[in-house]
Amino acid sequence: MLKCHAMMRPQISQVMKQGVNAIAGGHIAIRQSSDLPKLPAPQPVKTLKHFLDFAQALQSKKEFEETKQLVNEFVVKDMPKLQELLQKRADALPNWLTPWWLNIAYLAARTPLPVVTSPGVMFPKFDFNTEAGQLEYAAKISQAAVKFYLLAKSNQLKPDMSGKSPLDMSQYQFLFGTTRVPKIGVDEIRYGCDYKEKLQHIVVIRNGHLFRVQILDNNDQPLSVSAITQQLQKVVAESQTPNPHPVGIVSSDGRDKWANVYTTLKKDNQNAKSLEAVEKALFVVCLDKASEPPLGYTEKDEQSRQALHGGGSKVNSCNRWFDKTIQFVIGTNGYTGMTYEHTPAEGPPVGALMDYICDQFDANAFIDNGSSSSSDVQRLDISTNEEVNKRIAKSSKNMDRTAEDLDIVAFTFKPYGKNFPKSSKISPDSYIQMAYQLAFYRIHSSLPPTYETATLRKFTEGRTENIRSPNTAAATFVKKMVSKPPSPVSDIYDALIHATNSHKKYTVDCMNASGMDRHLLAWKLIASENNLPTPEIFGSNIYQQLNHFQVSTSQVPTRHFIQMCFGPSSLDCYGICYNPQETELHFMISTFKSYGSTSSKKFAKELQKALIDMKSVINKATKEMSKL
Repeated sequence: MLKCHAMMRPQISQVMKQGVNAIAGGHIAIRQSSDLPKLPAPQPVKTLKHFLDFAQALQSKKEFEETKQLVNEFVVKDMPKLQELLQKRADALPNWLTPWWLNIAYLAARTPLPVVTSPGVMFPKFDFNTEAGQLEYAAKISQAAVKFYLLAKSNQLKPDMSGKSPLDMSQYQFLFGTTRVPKIGVDEIRYGCDYKEKLQHIVVIRNGHLFRVQILDNNDQPLSVSAITQQLQKVVAESQTPNPHPVGIVSSDGRDKWANVYTTLKKDNQNAKSLEAVEKALFVVCLDKASEPPLGYTEKDEQSRQALHGGGSKVNSCNRWFDKTIQFVIGTNGYTGMTYEHTPAEGPPVGALMDYICDQFDANAFIDNGSSSSSDVQRLDISTNEEVNKRIAKSSKNMDRTAEDLDIVAFTFKPYGKNFPKSSKISPDSYIQMAYQLAFYRIHSSLPPTYETATLRKFTEGRTENIRSPNTAAATFVKKMVSKPPSPVSDIYDALIHATNSHKKYTVDCMNASGMDRHLLAWKLIASENNLPTPEIFGSNIYQQLNHFQVSTSQVPTRHFIQMCFGPSSLDCYGICYNPQETELHFMISTFKSYGSTSSKKFAKELQKALIDMKSVINKATKEMSKL
């Protein structure tokens, strides 16, 4: 399940400066979406117990004694009033967290969307390497996606489950026709399901030119593959040369910069109509030009770069509109994927959409003979002035720097998959998270504050909590693994079992609304909204350290070989998305080259070693126990 991604969270202090009251009631339309329970206010005692456990894993004995004193003062001085106010909010709202979260994690962030905020998702490689094949697969992917849209729109999707618990399905309705509109200070989210008129078109981008293409007929039925392909052929015919002023590249830049340009563009009536067509498009299809992986990297690595940012302005970054929730990225050599804007939905609904599209290909379930388009392909021209053109040039350079700096590698661990930890009665997710801790420690000689996304979709309008690592059990395991002289295998094994069980227990806590991070955030926001003094705990070094996630992770399990990727939250951090399958473990690992101490390839190498060593510990320990 995806982050994600509080890794892209802005600094809370930045949001505070803009006025939390304005933000909390800002540009958000949240709907009661189900008969699921409301998100309860967490228990303070449990939250603070977690806080101390996570702090102790990172601190010296002296530092930890100071942290305990800080927590004791908070309990007496600040907590009662803050918890009382939070309880009132929880009683009044369907979900006390989500309106805050949309703003804090997304809409109020002024940082660029690509790389850190908007993940990339990759389909398995398809069998085409010609322009005709590119258009055929673009048409089929588009038709499959719109079929999924119709199922979501009519509530015909099978409910997602966590064990026997149904999950909130509202995010599926938010995927299509949705756009994040740039605004100064705080962006606006416009959900496709809120429009009163029927949405029947997509936008296709090629060589930086935008086109409106019909995808549904007047009876809300998908057009045939041949009808969609014919329209794409018209797009190709009208976009042979690159757009000299591709406005879409500015959507990759800082949000206030893009908001200024967007406001300027909308003053022109024709521009306003073109931008409205983009905003109301069900999704975007990017027909990309060929790209080659950098020396020493694979085609899969390059596929991830195209899905994340387009490879820079000289490649395909000018062929994007990063505000749209869904952009299908169609290459020329069988590699295709999606860039998705994270505000309206987490990874699982996106993964389900990708799985559905793959199912359509497996079953060859496409509509070949059906409705044709009743409207012509419409070029969406956007006229610019000298000032906007200068911004386009600057945004292009900024995107080029980001694309050059990001280092991302696809790593598949082949010796075994999730079946091995399962056979040892260990949670595969907890097992993999311990491998991250060990790999990082072997490189950096320290333990990393780690973010892992947990879903809160058991609750109405639920988004995410953070399955945080390391706790004291994880710290003990790692230190026993690296100790010299080596610890006895039985001790390491016991530590591994304790660490994975502890992680699994905290995972369940998070999914049941008993995690730590969102509760601490709530107390901080409640204080600000009510003009109360900011508690000292939030200015402490340990709070700052705990919220600098050197490893940001998200598991997105899918039935097909679909991988997701995202960038690190800061220069000295790692971003890791993973898809554990039965016999192999798949990872996408990202770092920034400009920070010399991190390396995606080095982390992959140490992760391989960690996973092999952990299996060796389990095998040796169980063999020893069998002799007793």
